[in-house]
Amino acid sequence: MSEAEIEPYPDELPRIKKAFERLQREFANTPMTSSSQRHFEMSASNLFGEAGFKVHVEWRELAAVDGATLGVHQPLVTLTGRVTPEQETDHDRLQHNIRAGLADGVKGVIDVNTGLIKEEPSKKIIY
Repeated sequence: MSEAEIEPYPDELPRIKKAFERLQREFANTPMTSSSQRHFEMSASNLFGEAGFKVHVEWRELAAVDGATLGVHQPLVTLTGRVTPEQETDHDRLQHNIRAGLADGVKGVIDVNTGLIKEEPSKKIIY
C-alpha cells in the first residue's frame, strides 16, 4: 500500500475525528494570517501525529460568486500516510472491526445463503 493510498481502519476513525475536532476548536475564531497558518500546520501535524497519521495542509483562497477573491483562506487537511507505515493491509484487523460494527454501526456477519445479518458466522461441519 503506497503512502498516497491511505485508508484508515474503522477503529482509527474516532482518533481522526478527535484530532479534527481539537484542531477546529483551537482555530475556530482565529484569523488566518501567515503566522497563524504556520501554527495551524504545526498543530495539525502534532495532533494527527498523536493519532498515528501524517498530514498535508493545503490553503485555498475563497472567492465570491463573481470570482473576486475575498482574502479568506481555508485549510484542506489530507491524510498522507501513517507515522508507522504498513506494508500491506491487515485483513484480520479489518475483519474484526467490521464484525464489531466499527465500520457502519451494524455488528455481525452477512449469511451468504440468506443475505441476513447474523451475530456469528455459520459453523462448517466437516466429516
